[in-house]
Amino acid sequence: MRSLRLIEPGSEAALGLVWPTALGDLLGTDASIANSHMLYAWHDRLLEHKEALFSHLIGRWRDLFNVSFDVLLYDLTSTYFESDPPLDEDDKRRHGYGRDHRPDCVQIVIALVVTPEGLPLAYEVLPGNTADSTTLRAFLARIERQYGKARRVWCMDRGVSTETVLAEMRAR
Repeated sequence: MRSLRLIEPGSEAALGLVWPTALGDLLGTDASIANSHMLYAWHDRLLEHKEALFSHLIGRWRDLFNVSFDVLLYDLTSTYFESDPPLDEDDKRRHGYGRDHRPDCVQIVIALVVTPEGLPLAYEVLPGNTADSTTLRAFLARIERQYGKARRVWCMDRGVSTETVLAEMRAR
């Protein structure tokens, strides 16, 4: 896709308008299956099976390439919304530390664990007011629960880990 930008500069979303998708052909139906509303609806259905899907993909990756997942990269980012704060308490958009320097906007925090090759093992969308240092403990437990205990090397920004969490990691 990125090489197409040389031919037709624009966003990745615009590429879908210029270059047709093969999704309809792959599924044996017409191209309307790939409209953005349909894809978002399917994403919502996939979300219910996120953990099982990740476990399956990791198993296939392990079988095909004999990888061990002994080095993992953990990072956080945020994205903001130019909207009013939500009224619904379950909505994750909140004011918080903005990496984008937009304190006037609500945001969400996205936590991601990937392999050095870039294969995502897990992600989580967190409320926008989540402090970086409070995210690691839950992710460690989740990775251990989903993929088993192992002697892993974790790479992360220094603001993510606290001395208490590091001591817990060493004790395991």
